[in-house]
Amino acid sequence: DVCSRLGRCKCSFWLAVAHDILGVLVIMVGVFGGLLIHDVFIYGGAIIIFLSLIWWVFWYSGNIEVPPEELEDDVDLMKKKKRRLSRAVRFHDVNKETM
Repeated sequence: DVCSRLGRCKCSFWLAVAHDILGVLVIMVGVFGGLLIHDVFIYGGAIIIFLSLIWWVFWYSGNIEVPPEELEDDVDLMKKKKRRLSRAVRFHDVNKETM
């Protein structure tokens, strides 16, 4: 099944593909359309393709899988940082009172 291979962010994938197709079509109209304002279509299509990178980044980052062990480790690091910060604040308060 093709949809199962797309990962969890199918909407971002299809939006990225749609923007790429739209951008290429707009560029082709600019190149082969014979219009007076062909440069607007060429630049517009390039901008649409560039903006499709946002959807590709969303799709890619949404499909990154992190093992639960690594997530738990990050939580422990945050707890340690909070403990250090609270100790520093308490130490600062104690020194402030003695002055």
